[in-house]
Amino acid sequence: MAAFWNKPVLLCLTLSAILSLCSVLSTAEFQQFEQDPKADGSLSFLVVGDWGRRGGFNQSEVAVQMGIIGEKLDIDFVISTGDNFYDGGLKGVDDPAFDESFTNIYTAPSLQKQWYNVLGNHDYRGDVMAQLSPILTKLDSRWLCLRSFILNAEIVEFFFVDTTPFVDKYFKDPKDDVYDWRGVLPRKQYLSNILKVV
Repeated sequence: MAAFWNKPVLLCLTLSAILSLCSVLSTAEFQQFEQDPKADGSLSFLVVGDWGRRGGFNQSEVAVQMGIIGEKLDIDFVISTGDNFYDGGLKGVDDPAFDESFTNIYTAPSLQKQWYNVLGNHDYRGDVMAQLSPILTKLDSRWLCLRSFILNAEIVEFFFVDTTPFVDKYFKDPKDDVYDWRGVLPRKQYLSNILKVV
């Protein structure tokens, strides 16, 4: 059981170290959330990404296994690393893909915990503001999605950083894809607000 706990923490700490080497994050601008560890001081969680497929491409099977592992580990929350809704994000807050890819898929009792979500490049191909809308949280209280934020869990801090706007090719050579850059433009200002040398 300890192996399951250590891998996500190690992954998160490795990603955090990489981000620290690349730049200094300006934490003053990131909204912060608190997640209490268990009474014994431990913390367990699942990390998933590239999942929003309306149950197809083995999403439903993976969700069942997540539920089993989530129960064994008594998880505290779930982290989603983006690409929440394939292929092209949500069309709006009333898009049935939200229920078909999230609410109706992750039904195990152990997965009825807070989900901390960030956006992926596929999410930007739809109505990006829909995923960020508090309306979705009203539809399913587990849903929390922001561009960038910090989760303080006492024994560890998780930095969620929206990296899609950093990728030049999405701006310079999007091919046939159309990206919803609302809230990101002007890009230079957006990026400089995230990355600042202290």
